Amino acid sequence: MKRTRKSGVTLIEVLFAMFLVMACAMIVAATMPIADVSRGKADLLSKAGGLVQKQLEAIRGTGYANINATSLAGYGYIDSPNPISTNTYSFSNSDSSHLDNPSRILPGGVGTVQIIQVQANLVQVIVTVTYSDSQRSRTVSVGTLVANL
Repeated sequence: MKRTRKSGVTLIEVLFAMFLVMACAMIVAATMPIADVSRGKADLLSKAGGLVQKQLEAIRGTGYANINATSLAGYGYIDSPNPISTNTYSFSNSDSSHLDNPSRILPGGVGTVQIIQVQANLVQVIVTVTYSDSQRSRTVSVGTLVANL
């Protein structure tokens, strides 16, 4: 007499499948905090990069003749015509209608604009934003040359 096996799932198979599902769920749950921290850091870096680029384009748009502390302060691109160090001006507290304020957008956000006269008709402008993420201070800088043509 032949024995026929009934088709179905044994208790061992069910327990093994549940173990696999639980192991996968735990791995995914363990990576969520790391992914959230990474996403937050990337978001701050993106905001800082956007601020730097926006500020640089606004300054470049004023033209060679207006790239000086007095004019930039008049346009609201820097806080004051008084330098915070050699050829370097703060824009952390300036906030005109078309620019963003690094101290409001980024934690510990500080922005600077450095103006360097390279040659008689050539100016280098370097915009830097420094901010704090959860672990340390970060800096994003972008520079350009503006010529008197």
